Amino acid sequence: MTRETHDTISTLAERAFDAIRPASRNKKPYAIERVFRESVKAIKGFGPREPSRQDAIDAVAGRIAKLPDRSDQVYRVGSETSDSGARLEERIEAYAEFFVDEVFLGLFDGKPARLKRRENNLADGFYAATRRLQRETFGDDADDSADADETADTDGTGGTDETADTDGTGGTDETADADESDDE
Repeated sequence: MTRETHDTISTLAERAFDAIRPASRNKKPYAIERVFRESVKAIKGFGPREPSRQDAIDAVAGRIAKLPDRSDQVYRVGSETSDSGARLEERIEAYAEFFVDEVFLGLFDGKPARLKRRENNLADGFYAATRRLQRETFGDDADDSADADETADTDGTGGTDETADTDGTGGTDETADADESDDE
């Protein structure tokens, strides 16, 4: 990875970590890379067609915003915990814009196939940068960070809600798409 790519992926990981974080109890690499991999999936969903900048941003932001409802591998970062203090939607949008502008368009000229070919290498860099952020945030022993830090900001107001009531029944919705299972 070149210095420029390293800096881009590190900044991308910082933006992701400020909005959606991997659950501390899940140490699987896929869980730590989940936000990045879902961003790539959003772009791959366009197939060989090169999406417009705004279509790509909307696809990435939408997929990332729904991620905590689809998986217990990640959680939303409340405004009070966020480095920027901005609303969750704004932080997700900033992440999506950076992903599209600097990674998809900047490194791969808006070509989904080129992004797909480098996905695993970039995911490795995203993993390393996220683990570094976990250590910096939760101390050297990030593996033992308390699950109490994992609070969900389901309405984007910065408040906490530890369960997601996605179906209006008052309980949690624990269904996930088959390709988004926690076993990956």
